[in-house]
Amino acid sequence: MTLKQKLEKQLEAKLNQWQSEIEKAEAEAKSSEAKAKAEHAEAEARSAAWDKLEDLKKQLENGEQQLARLRQATEENWDSLKDQISRLVA
Repeated sequence: MTLKQKLEKQLEAKLNQWQSEIEKAEAEAKSSEAKAKAEHAEAEARSAAWDKLEDLKKQLENGEQQLARLRQATEENWDSLKDQISRLVA
């Protein structure tokens, strides 16, 4: 085998090694990207759940305030309070 042939074989082997490394790195990058997307979606779902929880807490607080107002209602403010509470429980 001539030196030229030997170098060609070595270079071909190196090219094949690099190609394998590229394929492995590409697979790892795709896997990391998929994992990041899944984590992002999970984080968004968690955030939406916390937002819903906060909304429900606000609704509860508002309902408690309306109940206190209803319990203290007089004939004079009953009509306006009745409409507000009807909308709240609808």
